[in-house]
Amino acid sequence: MIFGFNTDVPVKEGIYHIQTEDRGPKHPVIESIIYVGGKIMGRKRMRYVRDEVTQERIEEMVRRQHKDLVEAIRSGTWAPSGEAPKPKVSPLAPKGYTIRLMNSENVRHGEFLRFHLLVQDKAENAPAASVSLEVRWLLGGEVVEKQSLHSQADGGAELWLPRPSDHMYGTLLISAQGPAGKELAKFHVRGFTAD
Repeated sequence: MIFGFNTDVPVKEGIYHIQTEDRGPKHPVIESIIYVGGKIMGRKRMRYVRDEVTQERIEEMVRRQHKDLVEAIRSGTWAPSGEAPKPKVSPLAPKGYTIRLMNSENVRHGEFLRFHLLVQDKAENAPAASVSLEVRWLLGGEVVEKQSLHSQADGGAELWLPRPSDHMYGTLLISAQGPAGKELAKFHVRGFTAD
């Protein structure tokens, strides 16, 4: 699983969404993207030399970069890069869903992968029941499995997939659709191969 953070920051003008993640060993970059209403308003990238830092240090750098951006937006000191004008955002409540992978550290379950998902309504910050979930499982960049399911009353949904023996990582793409709108989520999953 790629290490990172997602935070919604409500301010007087509206809501900023900040996503920060370590892009992994093949792409040693810590990247933050700032969105407003689904549009990219700014980016911050910090490169590092993978062999010169520990995983703990990388995680600390991700935390620090994310925290600094959140604080800058809350205090009003962050300004978008010259690529875009300062956003005009609506003070309306956010629409859509937040999709979380609750067991990212432990998806192995025998010969299967078990993903426990949680779907929440962004506006109410509460579990969202009966949300339609379309799932795509990618290995080596190709879709190898498609499933449809719905969130339960507690917002939870459980997905079971055969554990691949010939790949070290995969990508889980989820499209959620319901009364609050549509949302997409992507999770990079690692560490599920046989011992």
